[in-house]
Amino acid sequence: MDMTRNGEPIGPQESEKARRQDRARICRALMEERRLVQAAFGQKLCANFNWDMLLELYEAQSEGRDVYQSALCLSAGIPDSSAHRWAAKLAARGVFARRHDDMDKRRIIVTMTDDTRHALDRIMDGLARWAP
Repeated sequence: MDMTRNGEPIGPQESEKARRQDRARICRALMEERRLVQAAFGQKLCANFNWDMLLELYEAQSEGRDVYQSALCLSAGIPDSSAHRWAAKLAARGVFARRHDDMDKRRIIVTMTDDTRHALDRIMDGLARWAP
């Protein structure tokens, strides 16, 4: 995708930076949309905890933050046992990767796999065409 600023082309590094910023903005908007819908209609009516976990991971990885499984489960808004079970299923399917924290082996760090990251990049890029 060629990008311009004030009609002038911008370089590939600047273009990639702008793309990353757009992706992060779209992700935050999707997270806010989820909160607003849940506040208006309740979580049980509009539950999509896997998507909530993916958005949380996407945002965190975009910002260079680690996400611990316990925090990821909180973001899903479902009971811990269910969230842990779903996180394990998503890891088994290759959507998430999990590893023990080197500093505290009791904690598990969850990341997206490269394939998941690329798929979410494509989703965010597609949505960016619709957002001002």
